[in-house]
Amino acid sequence: MKKSLLFSTLFLSYFAQAQFGIVQDKDGFVNVRDEKNTTSTILAKVNSNTILPIDNDEENSKWYLAEFQTEKSGYIFHDRIKKLEDFESIAPISKNDNRVEFSTSDYKIELETQQFNSKKHKIFKEDDFIYAIDEKDFFGSDGMVPQTEFKSFRISFKGKEISFPKDYFTNLYNANLSATKLTYNKELNQYYLFGTYSDGAGVYDALWVLENGKIVKHIAQINYYV
Repeated sequence: MKKSLLFSTLFLSYFAQAQFGIVQDKDGFVNVRDEKNTTSTILAKVNSNTILPIDNDEENSKWYLAEFQTEKSGYIFHDRIKKLEDFESIAPISKNDNRVEFSTSDYKIELETQQFNSKKHKIFKEDDFIYAIDEKDFFGSDGMVPQTEFKSFRISFKGKEISFPKDYFTNLYNANLSATKLTYNKELNQYYLFGTYSDGAGVYDALWVLENGKIVKHIAQINYYV
């Protein structure tokens, strides 16, 4: 296979930020600018209710750096975007490092990890550096054998288990599930399941957006700011 440390799909992108935000603007869109001021060049216009990877790594800055397209980023004024963690928080009914469970009126979410079993995977190396697992790029381990992998990733809606691609979690390793959060956007009736996982150079953020019994968006991204 072709060696690659970075790749992207429709639902999976890399962006070196530590948070997610949703555009909320009364005009129905927001301007993404080249610099942190309202006179700089407009790089793009992003519709309201669009979820983006964002970062505000400068203390007291009123601008978020946001990825509006794959590998393309610019600045959005802080009051035009809301962090997903600032919506209504849903407490887990149980959690530890290896398992977390949430329950709402419509959803039941159960995530569980187990020890990584290298015998069940095809591992690609160069000079003892692991660059792919099962012919795919992966998150959570910087070139080393992962310690844990997902054992199960179950989401039910009104009593019926939701079907979604296994790629939404199978390449995510070393997930400390006690760091998982669930928030609720009442206006859009969306739930945001997300967390920052692993440690050191392997840290990554993952997000799953739930709406009307479906996962409508998934993002996983390397996190350089923890």
